[in-house]
Amino acid sequence: MIEQVLVKKLKRKEEAAFEEIVTTYANRLYKVCYLILKDEKEAEDVVQETFIKVYKNIASFRGDSSLYTWIYKIALNISRDYVRKRMETILLKEEWIGEDGVEDKVESSINKDVLRECLNSLNPIYRECLVLFYFEDLSIKEISAILVESEGTIKSKLSRGRKLLRESLEKGGQLNG
Repeated sequence: MIEQVLVKKLKRKEEAAFEEIVTTYANRLYKVCYLILKDEKEAEDVVQETFIKVYKNIASFRGDSSLYTWIYKIALNISRDYVRKRMETILLKEEWIGEDGVEDKVESSINKDVLRECLNSLNPIYRECLVLFYFEDLSIKEISAILVESEGTIKSKLSRGRKLLRESLEKGGQLNG
């Protein structure tokens, strides 16, 4: 009931209501964004952009979920955009850790530009998991929480993503079988 009153005040663009959501949710959002981005400044930027979007788009909030869930999804989408943008400038890390050996092959033989192209060609659901796991150093548990999917689903996406990446690299002649 209290949330419904807050939403009505937000839709009327009452400043006190926006101050209340910022005070209530900013720290929680920052922690989640920092887990995704591993960068304080970017996490702060995402939180700020999130509240700007909330302000601009509050009229579209239908109440199908809680207000925090709606705000969280906005922050998650902005964070994902930051990760995607970052992929444009990704450099291969010195150390990859994995189960099936593709990482060792990649580390020793791949051209970084070709890797970027192959990653960008993957379906976003696999690319996102691979980037969060390998380039953002997040655990499967952290990725599961961020993407709101089971750990088993994340493991499956990582496995499938590795396989697709290996196939893509092999087709491009970057891996020797």
